[in-house]
Parts: sequence; structure tokens; C-alpha cells
Amino acid sequence: MTDDQANLNSGTRGATSLQASPGMAEIAALPDEQRQLMFWLVRQEAVQFEQVMSVLNRPAGEVRGILSALVQQGLVAPIGENAYQALAPASPPVQLADSMLQALTPGKPLAVILNSSGRDTVTPGDSFELGVTVSNRGSRSAVINVFLDDLSPVLRPWCKAVQEYLALAPDQSGEVFFSFQVPPEALPGLLGYVLIVDSPQHYPEYPPARYNLQLQVLPSDTTSLEANDPTFAVAPFTAPDAPAAIAPGGVLQIQVQVYNRSERVDRFRLACTDLPNDWFSITYPQDTRGLGLIVQTDSLGLNPGDRGEILLAVTPPADAIAGSYVPTLRLYSENNPELGLLAMVYLQVSPIYLLQTELKTLVGQVRHQPARFELQFVNNGNLQRDLLLQASSLDEAGLCDYTLSADAVTLAPWQTAYIELRGQPQRWWRRPFFGLGRILNFRVDISDRQQFPLPQSSLQGYLTWLARPWWQLLLLVLAGLGILATLIWLIWWLFFRPPTTPKILEFLAEDARYSALNQDIARVGWQIEHPERVRSLKITGYSPEGTLISGPLTYDFSQGLPITLAAFCDQDKVILTCRNVRTDARQPGEYVFELTIVPGGRLRRQIESQRTSNVVIDAVPLPSVLELVAGQTLYREIGSQPVANDPRPEQQAPAVTLEGVQLNWVVTNPKQLQALLLTVRNSEDTVLGGRRYPLRNSESGALELPEALQNRCQIGNVLVCRDVPTGIFQVGDYTFELVAVPLGSVGADLNQELEPQQTEPIKIAPRSPRLVSFQINGQEAAPKYLLPIDQGQPVPVITVTWQVDGGQTTTVDLQPSPGTVPLRGGVRYPLGTEPGTTMLILQVSNGVDEPIKRSVVIQTFDPTPSDPAAEAAAAAAAAIANSQQQQQAGSSGSGSGRGADETPPAPPALGAPTPINPERLSPAETPPQFD
Repeated sequence: MTDDQANLNSGTRGATSLQASPGMAEIAALPDEQRQLMFWLVRQEAVQFEQVMSVLNRPAGEVRGILSALVQQGLVAPIGENAYQALAPASPPVQLADSMLQALTPGKPLAVILNSSGRDTVTPGDSFELGVTVSNRGSRSAVINVFLDDLSPVLRPWCKAVQEYLALAPDQSGEVFFSFQVPPEALPGLLGYVLIVDSPQHYPEYPPARYNLQLQVLPSDTTSLEANDPTFAVAPFTAPDAPAAIAPGGVLQIQVQVYNRSERVDRFRLACTDLPNDWFSITYPQDTRGLGLIVQTDSLGLNPGDRGEILLAVTPPADAIAGSYVPTLRLYSENNPELGLLAMVYLQVSPIYLLQTELKTLVGQVRHQPARFELQFVNNGNLQRDLLLQASSLDEAGLCDYTLSADAVTLAPWQTAYIELRGQPQRWWRRPFFGLGRILNFRVDISDRQQFPLPQSSLQGYLTWLARPWWQLLLLVLAGLGILATLIWLIWWLFFRPPTTPKILEFLAEDARYSALNQDIARVGWQIEHPERVRSLKITGYSPEGTLISGPLTYDFSQGLPITLAAFCDQDKVILTCRNVRTDARQPGEYVFELTIVPGGRLRRQIESQRTSNVVIDAVPLPSVLELVAGQTLYREIGSQPVANDPRPEQQAPAVTLEGVQLNWVVTNPKQLQALLLTVRNSEDTVLGGRRYPLRNSESGALELPEALQNRCQIGNVLVCRDVPTGIFQVGDYTFELVAVPLGSVGADLNQELEPQQTEPIKIAPRSPRLVSFQINGQEAAPKYLLPIDQGQPVPVITVTWQVDGGQTTTVDLQPSPGTVPLRGGVRYPLGTEPGTTMLILQVSNGVDEPIKRSVVIQTFDPTPSDPAAEAAAAAAAAIANSQQQQQAGSSGSGSGRGADETPPAPPALGAPTPINPERLSPAETPPQFD
């Protein structure tokens, strides 16, 4: 379909004024798959076989079969070996259906294609499916609402779903279907409905697209008549391809011949549907009753075997829309009301091509403003008119420009439209200086898009370009005097003026900022007037403080333009323009360039120079550590388990593994990265060690991850590393530092030049120790022992063993000797031969938590004492040792588990019986007490 055809029928539409072309009817009659393919092909130029396969999504053999069927029907033509093109069907210049006209209307974001020609036919008991293809040609995604409206009460129950939704992205298409199931008992008739396509949420600025459609229910082919059923015939005969023509306001007489074949007297009534009531009238034969009495009847009475005639006069009004109409005639039998006698009458309302055109002058005389005209179009016909307008000048080309407010106009029947025409004179020097002005003629050509007849094909008019005011003559005289003065000045300029010196008109830097990362070189440009008088040219670069940091670059102009500048310069007679001239400034820094020209001949001392603004060459951006964090800031010692009843964070923190503390970091500009330096410090800020991660291939120098970071890091615009092990798992407080080493960094003071990124302090808490066992002579140690010593016997020896569950920082100390001992072990401890008291203290500590202490008092005594004073001293010493042991047991928090105010049991003897009454002491044996 061409663009002109896509703009057809953009005004008032109605099913009674539309008629599908034979080509569109052929496409609509195709099977669903072929019809959808044809609708796609008519919108293309020429398509390849692979494109058709992608659209149908079928195997190659089936696609070739479908294309061959379309070629045999004359709808598709092969082009070359694997290309096809849809053939435009030949059809008379009639109006197209709404579905194709509005589908390709330019300027609308939603394009709609229907599989309906505007009026579809269906027989009772069959189904009809309306397919709607919507394309989103807008720039945003949209939700499209497709629904049926204005359904007649008869048509509404036939369609179960009358509303569908489509969500389409830009340049995406979707298809919905509405199915009409016609019941077998449906009566013939023409039923109208409206299809509306709208997107109120995403395209609220565009009105909804409305499509007036009709569904023609044809008489059932299965209707059977008995031999005695009445019949009727309609004259004149009409058919879809041979309708009866009738002019608006005219009359068409239709005779309905009724034959009563039954054996009973019957009366018949005629009904006409699908036409307005004022369009037709039904006349029955007059009935004579009695002696010459004529009675007007509303039915036709027939005796058995008689024939009668009913007249149907179709009188469309004068304003009837041109088009085809298909009313249904039904004959009702009084004896058999359920008998359906139907007939279709095909009518064609003739078109009226009355069109009035008029050109009105609004502003016809102009000086500077444009002239204004108004074109008036009045459609007095009964069909829509689509007119194309074109304004042209009848005078010499270019003297006046004519602009129409619209180059096309669509007129519905009996509609009036106004188009504004503006004429703007051009070539101001052609305006007359005196007189009544200049007449400019023009013409507006009118053509009909459907080639309908026009009353006149063009409208002619004119405008008057008024003469200039008188003071413009004065300006002309002054202009002549100015020309004379100019000639005098030219003579002086050519023969008497002093020699000119070259001058720098412009000197600038091509860009204010460059980047050393891209290996940019600063470039300058200049414009010099009278370059032929230049002897040499020099470019020098200075720092903002005035230090020479670039150049000088000297160019000799004594032999003309140097070859080195030929590619950058463009020289005419007066001005030399050079752009993008390279300097030797490529190092990072800030530059101010100076251009100095030395004239030749006697003017060589008149040196002129000019400077640019500051030009910056940015250094290569160095990589930097953007983020350095640890996976955990608090760990427990390796192998330790969380303490269930201890809510302290260090007891609930995860245990460190053999990989040690894990770090995460993000480094920017990895392309400029040479290596990473990781350093660890303790809480005293002492460097404990470090590790270097090289990130460059030793042979090629390409950026690559070392083996230690292969599965831990990703390189993109930034270097991101996750869970990098450090191997630090010893107990203590640590701080990690990461330094990004850029390319080209050498020297011993590298860490001093680069600023490191530090983590927060990370702590590895020691394992809480646990005293598993503390035994004396193979049994758990009691707080106190009594050991008898027999005079003359060997020195008694006890065996002390212990077992402690602890970590790396756990220490065990046994006093009074041997001091520090391993976590698990035992010693043999000899006692003295004299009675006395010995205290053994076992202390367990991890350096952080409260130490665990266990003490045992071993008291030796003589079972046969001879001196009461000695016995009293021994008893006093035992009491003092017992009191000290109780105080130590109460402060340690572990050991036997008794409360502080509980009385300890009597100490057992080591290999000897206890005293008969140890609780009763003599006054001399009583230990000292506090007051």
C-alpha cells in the first residue's frame, strides 16, 4: 500500500460507505496462515526466503509450499531465486476498508491491521474470527487495550471475550482474536459493532482508533421447504456482483411475488431489516369487501394456489451515504409463523460528486508581511473526498514563496474545510521603487486522491507587492555616494598606503586538556594575516611560572609555506590558517604556548607574539586502593569452639582457619597496576611481614593475575578481590596495609611514595583454657592432704600429674617448682623428713582471660609426737595453711566447685590414718585469730 493510500478515509467512516476492493477480498478469503503472511508482505518491498521462514517459523519445505500456493493465485511474484514480492491487486478507485486505511496512517504510534474488510459474512451455526494485529511504532513501551463496543443486543452473546490487552515494546507487534459463534437459529441481518484500540496510560495524547465494522448474517443454506409451503420471488434480481443502483432521493420499486402453495387461505406480511424505517415503504394490494368497498390492508391474503404481489419502495434520502447496502426481506405466514422465508436485496447508492471550491483574499496587498488567502472546500456529495493541494507561482520562479497550512484535506459528506495560503515575496531587490506595486499571480492545483471528478482542477489568484517608500530612494542615493567613497579608498589602498605588517589574528590551543594516558600531544592553531610577509615563525611552551618547558619549534617561511606545515595549513591571498599543529609537549604538566612571528624585509624588527590560555596535560591516573576490609574483624584462635553460655563476642566469633585472616579489596585503574604490596603490623605498629602480588607477565608485560589471586579476583574497570587468605592465624591484634604499585615505580622508598590503605584493627582472640585434670598419685587432687612421717623411714615422694586444654598462648605454671611446665605432664615431688606444710599451686593462663589456679596443701606430721609445743606449732601451721588454701580456692573460680562459705571436708591422709579427734585442739594448738 502506498503512502497516499494509507492516508485514505482519515475522516468520517461508516460501514455503509465502504466497500473492499477485489484484491483485499481475495486476501481476506485466504486461510489464516496465508492471510497473515499476505498482510505482512504488502507492507514490505521485497523479502528474502529466510525472512519468510523467520516470520512463519516453519520448515523450509512447508514455507515453499505456502509461497507456491500464493504464486499460483497471482498474489505473490518470485524475484530472482530466493526473493518474493507481493503483487498489488488491480481494483477500481473505490474506498478501502477502515482496517487497512487506519493501519498504516503515518504519525500515529499504534498501527493496526485487521483481517476484516469492514463487512464480513457468516451463516447461522458457523463462527467468525476477527484478527487484530497491533504494532507499537512509538518510542516507549505501552499497554494497548483492544475491545469491542456498541455491540447490538443480538450480537453481544455471540462473543464471549470482548476485551483483550497487549503489552508491546517499541517496534514490537502483537495479535489478538475475537471469536463470534453464530447460533443456528440466528436470523439473517446486518449487525454493526465498533473495534477500539487505545493506550490511555502510555499514549494519552492520541485519541483512540475506532473501526466501524459489520457482520452480515446470511440465510441458512439448510433451510428446507415442503411441497405445500408458500414461496416468494423478488424482482428485479440483485446479486453481490450485480446490485441494484439507486440515486439518493430516488425510488427503487421492488416487486415481491408471493405464491400460496398450501391448501388453506393464508395471509402474508413482508418485513425489511437492516434499513432505516424512513428508507422504505411496503404496499399491499387493496382488498374489496361488500359492494365496491375498497379497504386498505396491512397484509396480503391469498387463497390456496393463488399468487399475489407486494410492492416494496426503497427511497433513500437525499443525504444517503454512497455505498452498498444489503437489506434482508422476510415474509411471515399467518398460518405458519415459524416458517422462515428470507431473501437478500443488494443495493448500491450512487455517488454524488458535488464539490464547491472558493479562494478568498484576506490580505492581498503586502510590503514585508506575507499575503494571506483562504481556500474553502464544501463537500455537497455523499461520499468522502480526499484532496491534494499544491500552490505554485505563475510568475518567474523564486519571486514569491507560497505555503499552504495543509497540503491535503479530507472532507466527509456535507463537511466544510478551510485551508490557509500564505504568499511571501522574495528577492527584496525586485520590489518596485514607485508606482502602484507589482502583481504576483499564483495558482492552487487541486487533485482527488481517488480520482473522483472535480468541478475545477485549479484556483487562480494574485497578490500586490506594494512599492517602496520614498525614503528608500534617499538611501539609494546615499549608497551611490558610499560606493564612490569606496572607490577612492581602494585607490589609496592599492597605491598610497604604507606596507602592511603580518599580524596574528588568532592563536589558540586546540584543546584545553589532554591526557598522557592516551599519549596525547598538545596541538595549537593560528590565523596570520599577510603570511607572505612572514620570515620565520616560532612556537615556544612555558610553564605558568614562565619556565621554558617545550620547544622552541621554528618554521622558515622565506621559501614560502614549509613542507612540514602543508598538511595542517590552508593559505589564501591574505590569511594563513593552520589547525592541529603538533608541538613537542607530551609530558604531564601545565603549558602556556607562545607564537612569535618575525616579518621579512625592512619590517623584521616589528616582531609580534601572542600566547594561548593554560593547557593541561593530565598525568596517567595512578591505581589506588579504593577499599580494603577484612571478612571478619574478630576471630577466635584456630581450632577453638564457641562457648555456649558465654555471650562475649570473642567467644562467639568464628575460629580462624589455616588460611588465616581473609581480606577483600577494590583497586581502581588496574591497567596501570604493576603489583600489590600487602603488609601486616601488630598492635605496636611493628611490621611483621608482607607479601608482593605481581600483576604483570614477566615476559610480555601483560596484565594477569598471579596464581595466589587466580580464583579470588576479577579484573575489569576495577580490580575486585574477595576472601584473599593472608596466612595470619596466630593470636594477636593486627592491621593490614595494601599498596597499589603503578607501572614504572622503582626504588627502595616505594612504600614512602605511595599512600597505603589500612584495615580496621583485626583481633584473633586466644582459646579459653580448661583444666582437664589435676591428680596426685593418680587421683584427682583434694584441697588438703595429711601425710605422716615415720622417723627413720625413706623420704616420702608424691606424683603430681596434670592435663590442660588450651591454645598457642596457654601457659601452665607449677609452684613452687619446677615453674613453667607443658600443657600435659607429671613430676615426682619429694617431701621433707621433718613435719611441715607444703603448698602446690597449678596456674593456667592464656594472657587474656582470668587465670585458673588450683592449690593443694600437703601437711606432714609425726604420728608419735613427744613435744607438746611441737605439736601445737604443727597444728598452728596446718590451720594457717588450711585458711590460705580456702582463700585461694574461693578466688580462682574453678577447682572443686564448692561455695566460699562451705566447710571443706577433712583432708585425707596419704598412707596413714587420720587423727582420732582432729577437730579438738589444745589451747596451745589453737591458731591465732583476728580481733
